[in-house]
Amino acid sequence: MNKAVVVPHGIGTAWRDVKNVSSSKRVLFYEGEDTRMLRAAIAAADAGLCRPVVLGRVSEMLTTARGLGLDLSAVEMRDVNDEVSLDNQVDEYGRPCHRVGLDTEFLSSRAHASALLVRSGWVDAAIGGARTSSADILGAGMSCIGLAPGRTTVSGAVFLDTQRPDVGSGGTLAFADAVVTPMPTVEQLVDIAAATAHSWRSLMRTEPRIGFLSFSTKGSSKSRHVDRVRDALRLFQRTFPDEVVDGELQFDAAVSGAVAARKSASGAVGGSANVLVFPSLDSANIAYKVAEQLGGSKARAFLQGLARPFADVSRGCTVDDIVTTVGMLLYDVLQDRESPGSHCQGEMN
Repeated sequence: MNKAVVVPHGIGTAWRDVKNVSSSKRVLFYEGEDTRMLRAAIAAADAGLCRPVVLGRVSEMLTTARGLGLDLSAVEMRDVNDEVSLDNQVDEYGRPCHRVGLDTEFLSSRAHASALLVRSGWVDAAIGGARTSSADILGAGMSCIGLAPGRTTVSGAVFLDTQRPDVGSGGTLAFADAVVTPMPTVEQLVDIAAATAHSWRSLMRTEPRIGFLSFSTKGSSKSRHVDRVRDALRLFQRTFPDEVVDGELQFDAAVSGAVAARKSASGAVGGSANVLVFPSLDSANIAYKVAEQLGGSKARAFLQGLARPFADVSRGCTVDDIVTTVGMLLYDVLQDRESPGSHCQGEMN
């Protein structure tokens, strides 16, 4: 019996909906030698979430499955010694696709091959990261898939189930960018905020309340780092005037109404932010991992900004993390494929 998948509190509705409409989608799990990926592919098939295609050394995967008593009958296996013929196909940009060789010593090259298979439409989505670094996955996504229309930055939003109903929306917060850009520019912070607002609407079915974070609240500290966040907030407000947004805010003033009142920050967000835009990758990545490791929160990363669905999970991921990430990915894909920015009421210049 396969282990039941634990669904984060905040995306339960999205999860139920995606299982009803996505079962025909082919998802490539391209690290098939990793037991977690193999189990996740089986769990996704059992849940009716998608049609899993698992890439790896088939002999090794079969040995693993026999040793663990896993049933692979619902999973399509592809050996790394195979070639996938894409002759006479073109991708959405009109670029020709030929043959993709999957045999490789380096997982980074396998990520590139997988990105090509997504780009061509041979599979609908791909997921990796259990053994492959984020840098390799991002490089593959950028070079083989490219940016979505209207996006200028690839970023990663982490949806955090804090199990605190008084925080965010029913206990769920989105942290961005927690995956990609070390020190975002003003323009990148705006794009990250717009992309995360789109992801929030798509996955959470509620309206985002966006807080631009800093170590300063409403001018309490002076620094060029604070100025960068303040400039990003002003540009975002000009570009998306109908969005609920505030800044610059310290974390406590963004998520606690009582603290916001004490710090005279009871503005549009009023201590009830659910989308938090961090000033750097350092701060966002450290914050969500502290919440996860010490606070008992459940974190699910969501890569946003690419033209096709290509997911990256943490190397510390669980089977549940992988399956839930696939569900989030497919749910977003099945929505109206407007550019993320168009869900905000404004246009990027």
